[in-house]
Amino acid sequence: MVTSGKRRRHTPITSRPSLESPGAVMRRDPWSNHLKHEQKPQRASCLAGRPQESGAGSLRTHTVLFEHHLFDEMPRDPDPAAGTSRGSRRVAVAVAPSLQVEDWARLGIDDLPRDVLLRVLSRLDARQLVRTCAVSPRWRDLWRDVPRVNATRHEFEVEGDGDGDYDARNPLFKEFVNRLLMLRNPVALEEFRLEYSIGPELMPDCAEANLWIGHALLCSARSVEVFVWGDTLMLDPAVFTSKHLKSLLFCAVALTRGFFRQLQTGCKALERLILQDCPINDTEISSQTLKILSIGSNCYFLSRDQVSISTPKLIHLGFFDHAFYDRIPLLKNMESLVTAYISVGTFKSIQVDDICQFLHGLSGVRKLEFHFVEIQLNMEKNLQWCPKFNNLKFLTLGEWCLHADFYALIVFLQNSPILVNLTLNLKQPFHAPGRLMGELGDRSFKCKHLKNVQIICAESNPVVDSLEKFLLRNGITSGQIQIKNKM
Repeated sequence: MVTSGKRRRHTPITSRPSLESPGAVMRRDPWSNHLKHEQKPQRASCLAGRPQESGAGSLRTHTVLFEHHLFDEMPRDPDPAAGTSRGSRRVAVAVAPSLQVEDWARLGIDDLPRDVLLRVLSRLDARQLVRTCAVSPRWRDLWRDVPRVNATRHEFEVEGDGDGDYDARNPLFKEFVNRLLMLRNPVALEEFRLEYSIGPELMPDCAEANLWIGHALLCSARSVEVFVWGDTLMLDPAVFTSKHLKSLLFCAVALTRGFFRQLQTGCKALERLILQDCPINDTEISSQTLKILSIGSNCYFLSRDQVSISTPKLIHLGFFDHAFYDRIPLLKNMESLVTAYISVGTFKSIQVDDICQFLHGLSGVRKLEFHFVEIQLNMEKNLQWCPKFNNLKFLTLGEWCLHADFYALIVFLQNSPILVNLTLNLKQPFHAPGRLMGELGDRSFKCKHLKNVQIICAESNPVVDSLEKFLLRNGITSGQIQIKNKM
C-alpha cells in the first residue's frame, strides 16, 4: 500500500473552460428536495449487486431503484430522442435559413437541437448538470443522456469550510455519484472525469472509485481522468478492460504492479496516458498502442531496478524526474518518436552510461526540449555520450548547457546536422541547473540549416554577451539571433 503519509490538498492543473471548474456551492443537496418517487427497473451496472448496508439512505439495499422528478405531474415526452417537448418553441433546423433577423433574436437555448444541447450541458459539473432538470419539462431528463460525466468532490464543499468536514461531505458525494451513474440512461460516455478526496477510510474510498471507473468503462468511456487529493488512490488493475478506452489521465493515483501489463492486454485502443504525482510499482512500461506518454513531476518508481519503457508507436514523450529515482529509465523501441520534452538529473545514482542510453532512445526525434537539473556529471574527454540527431529540427536547451565554456551546447550542435531552430531558455524557476562538464578537442560546429536562435533570459544576464560572440564566431549572423528578456 502506498500512502502519502499526510493529508494533502490537491488542485488539479487544467486548462479546461471555466464551466468545468467547481461552481458556486449550494448548501443543500439537490437530491434532498421534492421527494416524489417512481419505481424504475434496475439497470445492468457494475454498481449493482453490491454488499448490503443498513440505513434508510443507502442505495445498496435495494433491488429496485427509486427516482424522483421535479415534474412528475407532467407527462413525459413520448420520444425524447426526437428533441421536441410539449410547449417548446423548438424551430426545426430545416426551416432555420428562412428565419428573419427578428425571429433569430427571439430564439433561446431551448431552441437548440437536442444533440447540440447535450453537448453544451456536457461541459457542466455533475451536480450542476442534475440541477438543470428544474429548468423546463423538456430539460427534466436531458441529464440522463449527456455523454460526459464530471463528478467533482469540490462541489460538495461549503464555502469557508475548506476540506475540514470530510466525514459529512464525502458520504454525500459518494451517494450522489452512485445515484447519478445508476439513474442515467445507458448512453455511451465520451469522458468520465472524477475529482475525489481520499480520507482516513482509505480502502472504502478506493473501492468506491474503482466501481465508478469500472462502470464508466462498461459505458464505453473513451476518456477517463482521475484527480485525487488527500491520500493516494489505490487502483485495481483488473478494472481496466475496455475496447473503447483511448485516453487516461491520473493525478495522485498509485499504479500497482501489473497495471501496465493490464493496460496492454485489456485496453488495446489506448493511445494517450498522462501521469502526474503517481507512485509507480512496475519495472516495465510496455505498450503497442500508446502514441502519447507523459510521466509528470512527482511521479516516482518504487522499484530499485532500472525501469524500461518500450513503446514502438509512441509519437510524443514527456518525462519529468522531479522525484528521486535510483536510475534513469531505459528507453527501448522508440522508432516512431517525433517530439520529446525531457527533464532529468535528480537521480540518486545517475550514471554517464544511463544518460548515453537515454539520449540514444531519443535520437530519432524531430523536436526536443531537454533540461538537466541539480547535479553535476564529468564526462571523459572525447566520450561519445551524445548520439547523432539526424532528424532534429527544433531544439530547446537550458542554462545547464552553457557550463564549462558551452561544452554541452557544442556537443548537441555538432550532432544536429539539420537543425533549423535553436532555443536557449536561461530562465528555469523551479530547479537549479545541472552541469555536464568535459573537454573538447574541436569546439566548432556547423549547422547549415540553422535559421533562428532565440535566447530567453533575464535582463542584464552576464553570460548572454559571451554566448552571442560564441555563436557569431561559428557562422551565425546577428540577424538570426533574437534575445527575449523575461522578468
